[in-house]
Amino acid sequence: MHPALTLSLLTALALGLVAPTPRADELHLKDGRVVVGLLEKQSRSGYSFVEAGKKRAATFKASDVRRVVLTYESPDVAFDDPQWSDEMVEARIAESFDPEWGEVEVLRSEHYIVFTNSSAGDRYLETMEDIYSRFQAVFPFEEPRAAPLMPVFLFKTNDHYYAFYSKIAGISLAEARKSAGHAWRDYYATYYQSPKDPVNYHEGAHQLVKERLRAGGGGSWFQEGMAVYFEGTVFPGEDPAKGMKGEVKSGRHTPFELFFTLRSLLYSSTNDADPSLGTRRYQQAGALIKFLKEGPQAELWPTLLDQLRDGEPWVDIFGQTYGLSIADLEAAFVEYYGG
Repeated sequence: MHPALTLSLLTALALGLVAPTPRADELHLKDGRVVVGLLEKQSRSGYSFVEAGKKRAATFKASDVRRVVLTYESPDVAFDDPQWSDEMVEARIAESFDPEWGEVEVLRSEHYIVFTNSSAGDRYLETMEDIYSRFQAVFPFEEPRAAPLMPVFLFKTNDHYYAFYSKIAGISLAEARKSAGHAWRDYYATYYQSPKDPVNYHEGAHQLVKERLRAGGGGSWFQEGMAVYFEGTVFPGEDPAKGMKGEVKSGRHTPFELFFTLRSLLYSSTNDADPSLGTRRYQQAGALIKFLKEGPQAELWPTLLDQLRDGEPWVDIFGQTYGLSIADLEAAFVEYYGG
């Protein structure tokens, strides 16, 4: 989570879009305490958190925190118009596009609203609806009532995209250049390539996991695993099970006790001598989702999702749902793929 908001507070107030309920986050500590307040910043080492009734933030070590519950992961905005009013559209354009980048076209479909300064908006809108229907077939969900159209930002050039990503996420341009697209809060953003590029399906799945499946937690392995698994249902060459037999037989897979604690699969191998480790961890995440969804206890998948939505930690989810410890789950995974 980044501290920047997608609408400035003043702009949101002026447009009457700020939700009336104040934000309240929770830190559930391993000693049993629950700290209520506002999460200011998250890093790999811990959390900067302002406890309710206090003026200054305190630092909590990541090792002391059992789980984090965020009241609002999206901007504190009330979508009183699911189709997006002119005011909402104008505010989002002003925040996301530099006027020098040219005119911004706004296109709507049944489930999406595309903001773009390129000429490919129609093609991307078709792709997003294809992603939606395919995802719903793989991960069934009930259509929410009056849900706002999901925003997609399609930039004409990669430089436009990098500038947007750097600004909204508060990261350097060098960091932004590592990305070809990303899903965050309520939106998906990318720059024009092929509408059928796997990046669109991967990041589009991230958006739908949060906005339609309502499973926004679970850590990096779960979020990336869901997207990798979905990619594999669309592009056979991306099947995460491919090569997994060799991984588990050679013992090259990441042990689950470590795997579940990794805050970011993308950055988990930056200091590792093995340049393929990050890619293999993505594959392992997708393969684990496949094991849970299609394996010998596939009928328990809906129960797992329900417990995840309730904020249960993985050690409890696997224990309560499958009667397995983390070590037992890993042994079953190895047996499933290693034969």
